[in-house]
Amino acid sequence: MTLLRKIFFAILILNTGSVLYAQQLELLFQGGMGSYAMTDLKSFNAQIQRTLPFETVETENFPMTVQPGLQFAWQITPKYKLGLKYAYNSTGSRLTTSDYSGSYYFDNVVTGHTIGIVNSFLLYNWNIVQLNMETNFGVVSSIMKINENLQVYDTIVTTAVKYTALGFFVEPRLEASFQWKHLKTGIYAGYFINPWGKLKNEYGEKTEIKVSWSGIRFGIEIGIGSRSKDHSVRE
Repeated sequence: MTLLRKIFFAILILNTGSVLYAQQLELLFQGGMGSYAMTDLKSFNAQIQRTLPFETVETENFPMTVQPGLQFAWQITPKYKLGLKYAYNSTGSRLTTSDYSGSYYFDNVVTGHTIGIVNSFLLYNWNIVQLNMETNFGVVSSIMKINENLQVYDTIVTTAVKYTALGFFVEPRLEASFQWKHLKTGIYAGYFINPWGKLKNEYGEKTEIKVSWSGIRFGIEIGIGSRSKDHSVRE
């Protein structure tokens, strides 16, 4: 987080004059959907299924989920916007089976906190409608919790373990927005690239399994924003 703060404030210092000229701020609440590669974790589940002495059914396999988020940005120049963003990610999988003698399930729940820098470049501006290209980057802090439960008649055996991972991401995406006075709404779509993030166990030991949040992203946003006096100029 320290490195991201240093980069953010360095850019602010270098562009102080432009910031004072633009005087535009925005705070947006975002709600979207995301798909997740999770290639290693899917392979891990398949390996678990092969090693179990009984057959299981995969009822969930890291599906697409809702992503809430928040974005704060500052207009540095008429065509460049800099900001900070946060998004919460959550997905998981389940292997399960049951019969007259008992039941079994293997749950794998992964959550991620995405914190990054927004780099937004104006492509088109017509009065109150804008089209921007964003190249965002930052870090993803992930937590994976595995819960395993086996019940045979009156005997229950449970296991719970926790892993963590830290990785970087790059997210190119397009944003189309509409602003009326101080109300701003918009839609966005892009692709989240997160190739790194090896899991560590509770003792800090690294594994070879990676958490990958890579996948498509799309959603809507709504919030408040100030506008410069020349916002009606066509680009």
